[in-house]
Amino acid sequence: MNKKISRRKLLAAGTTGLMAGAAASSAHSWSLPFVGGDHLTQWSPPADVTRNLTPGSTPIRLSSAGYQLSNTNGNNPVEQVSYIRSKGYTAAETFFSNWRLMTDSEARELKEELRRQDLWFYNVHVWDNIIHPDPEIRAQTHRNYLAAIEMAEQMDIDFILVHSGSRGYGKPSYADPRNWTSETWQMTVDALKQVLADTAGSRVQLAAEAINSNHLNSPAAHAQLREDVGDERLKVTLDPTNMVNASTLFRSTELLNECFETLGEDILYAHAKDIKWSGMLPGMEWVIPGQGEMDYEVYLTHLSRMEYTRPLMMEFLNRGRGYKGADQYVQAKHFIEETAARLGVTIYS
Repeated sequence: MNKKISRRKLLAAGTTGLMAGAAASSAHSWSLPFVGGDHLTQWSPPADVTRNLTPGSTPIRLSSAGYQLSNTNGNNPVEQVSYIRSKGYTAAETFFSNWRLMTDSEARELKEELRRQDLWFYNVHVWDNIIHPDPEIRAQTHRNYLAAIEMAEQMDIDFILVHSGSRGYGKPSYADPRNWTSETWQMTVDALKQVLADTAGSRVQLAAEAINSNHLNSPAAHAQLREDVGDERLKVTLDPTNMVNASTLFRSTELLNECFETLGEDILYAHAKDIKWSGMLPGMEWVIPGQGEMDYEVYLTHLSRMEYTRPLMMEFLNRGRGYKGADQYVQAKHFIEETAARLGVTIYS
């Protein structure tokens, strides 16, 4: 699968070629089409970029990181269902740290309320570092993954959200210079293989999410990870802003097209946030959808052309507590709904 990449393609790739090995011959390197002379950094979008805005007939269910289910610390998820629906969301997830196994009667009661209110409980998010340098933390993360799969099975949840990890002493998003080496890539492959082997026979899938600061940060890396792990239960959480760097920030249309063309129906759900350049140095910040560079018209139409409904989860916004004031999720939701309506994309209600 290795192939030689020319200087021209390497320039076009910018920093997106930093996959396993990070060399010009890396199987995980990828590049956007060349748009200028060899002396130019290839950060500008081409004039003829394809933007297919033909909507499909598949509805999108909206979810919010600000309105999740929880059954720890005295929270009653049965009561939360109607509250989340009252905010206009039709799907919800939970964090592993905010969930526990329920009794059979508790699980039945919650399932019935979810059915009655038509709220899709679709995911348990495990925000842990599966290749943490501390072996005890690494072992605990493995146990957390197994426990999350058990939680998902109890609630008829289709998948859990997982991460490829970091070599640093922190969460999966910790930037470490070893993150883009072949050794680190193989550590992630082996760790995910072990989780899948230890839960063989389970119907619960693992939806891996890209993170800019580690080696799973392009559509090609997602595809290669699935190939190397070699298990159909490994799928994709699509977060295009988590694949953005200086070379792709202003080329989000091409990035999105590549994501859907490469990953297709292996995408189990998607994240909604936006990103903009915030200073002279290549520092970027998340912003409310519609206020950054992500092409939401192309994003929403791609989702609407998938074979079945996916959740689209808004995240990293302010819910209106503290000094920041207004609930940014309201603004984000309005933008997505207005954009969808203009395009003819159906938001499930």
